[in-house]
Amino acid sequence: MSRPVASSPSLPPIIGFAIAVAILYFARELFIPLAFAVLLSFLLGPAVKQLGRWHIPRIPSAVLVLLITSSVVAVVGWFVTVELIQTAESLPAYTDNVRRKIEALEGGSRGFSRVMSSLEELGHQMESASTPQPKPGHLLSGKPEAPAANVLPVRIVQDYTMVQMVRDYAGEFLRPMGTVGLILVFSVFMLIDREGLRNRLLRLMGQGQLQATTKAMDDAGHRVSRYILMQFAVNACFGAIISAGLYFMGVPSYLLWGVLGMFLRFLPYVGPVIAWMLPFLLSLAEKEGWTIPLSVTALFFFTEMIIGNLVEPLLYGVHTGLSAVAIVVSAVFWTVLWGPVGLVLATPMTVCLSVLGRYSPQLEFLNIALGDEPVLTPAAIFYQRLLALDQQEALEVLDSLGKGRPLMEIFDDIVIPALAMAERDRQTGQLDKRREEFIVQSINEFVTELCEADAVPVAKRETRKTRVFFFPAFGAADEIAAAMCAHFLTQQGFPSITFPVTESPGQLVRALGVQDDDVVLISAVPPFAVGHARRVSKDLLEAGIQSVLVAGIWGYSAEPGSVRPLRLQKSLSAAIAPTLRNAVEQVRNVERGVRPV
Repeated sequence: MSRPVASSPSLPPIIGFAIAVAILYFARELFIPLAFAVLLSFLLGPAVKQLGRWHIPRIPSAVLVLLITSSVVAVVGWFVTVELIQTAESLPAYTDNVRRKIEALEGGSRGFSRVMSSLEELGHQMESASTPQPKPGHLLSGKPEAPAANVLPVRIVQDYTMVQMVRDYAGEFLRPMGTVGLILVFSVFMLIDREGLRNRLLRLMGQGQLQATTKAMDDAGHRVSRYILMQFAVNACFGAIISAGLYFMGVPSYLLWGVLGMFLRFLPYVGPVIAWMLPFLLSLAEKEGWTIPLSVTALFFFTEMIIGNLVEPLLYGVHTGLSAVAIVVSAVFWTVLWGPVGLVLATPMTVCLSVLGRYSPQLEFLNIALGDEPVLTPAAIFYQRLLALDQQEALEVLDSLGKGRPLMEIFDDIVIPALAMAERDRQTGQLDKRREEFIVQSINEFVTELCEADAVPVAKRETRKTRVFFFPAFGAADEIAAAMCAHFLTQQGFPSITFPVTESPGQLVRALGVQDDDVVLISAVPPFAVGHARRVSKDLLEAGIQSVLVAGIWGYSAEPGSVRPLRLQKSLSAAIAPTLRNAVEQVRNVERGVRPV
């Protein structure tokens, strides 16, 4: 007898999340270069693959692509540095202009003058507080301390050696250079051994998850690569527009501000503000009046508004797969975790997490929390508003979700599933009497209004001989569904009669004199639709009905090739209609002389 294998206890999600955040924070010196390297491999991988198609070996291809990329970045960085130094050296020449503008503001605004006076007074107080005060003993005696005779001031001068200078500045210089070096090393190895790393990751995820893991990797690579490329193109256009606008305004170093704007825009939210502030301050100092500084502000504002609200959503907004709230939260989260670098990496990292949750059932919550795909079906949204006892908003949801769709599809895809949810909650005792009555009454009113708006004049309807008799199987939900189906049949000229729920439908059918070419349709809404429909069908068959019997098991579905529909038809001795459209089609077939099997 084999012993049962004890399953290892799993950590609560909150503890696992806390551990993951702690690892990312304390090991950020390793993870930041690794994250940049992954992004570079996504971005430069197609170029390396293209060189491979030209029969260039993988190692030279990876090194060549990285050298070209690094050279371009170095040239741009050198240009920006030189231009910034030259701009900084020219700032003292604009001191008088800045002073005149400040004096004009002080003269034109008393509030500004009071602010400036308060700042000056605060500065004087801080200066006096930092001045050494006489000792308490001298204050009590009232005798000032006599200056010492023949005392020379002594100043201790410490030699600043080369070793000390290297020690002070090496850390500030070597730290970013070390990070850049790690990024390049990681990128080279990832580009060289891309297939090997992919295979190892697939093996770690398990050979039984090959399909899901492959889809996740391809989806993440496609989304991140496309996002970075599109963002680079959009930012380049942003920089070009800014440079052109500043050139026509006569702002110095217009090309520098365009290049800085292009790169600073990779920082979500704060990047465009920083890019605007530098040329604004320069124009404020260099130009007379306020026309040019305000024009610079208008140029940045309208350019960012157009690109951010029109261009970006059209080009790559849908390709990230992230909701707007997720982008904001991820920016704050990664900035707190990794500083300004985290702000740059926030969107790509969050895209990878969202894709991971899409293909991993254990991490599905990530895709639900971060993704932009609807997490509730239209029927669930409609039903939730009804549960909240908000009839007006429920009607607005129904109008918005069903806009541009035929009424039959709205009933099949939204209203009937919502009725099924309400019936399920009622059967399980989760729906109180007040909400049950509110939901039934509201849906009944919605259906009545929509059917009246969709009604075809009687004079334009066709006249058909086949009559349809509707028998709800159990409750109010079945009656509402029967009324929906009867509406569409009536519009097509079929005389339709709906009855309330009755305990003896067979006696009613005999009394009505139902003929063989008529159709008797049982309306049943899940979750217990089959059982209720079977009771009605049995009663009708015992009454000796000879007409066509159709069971509207609304929302019923079965896998292709399944024998379940055949078993159900045999059990009910009736044709199965899972949707209103199918029920209408079956009645039309009966009218043509084609009886359902």
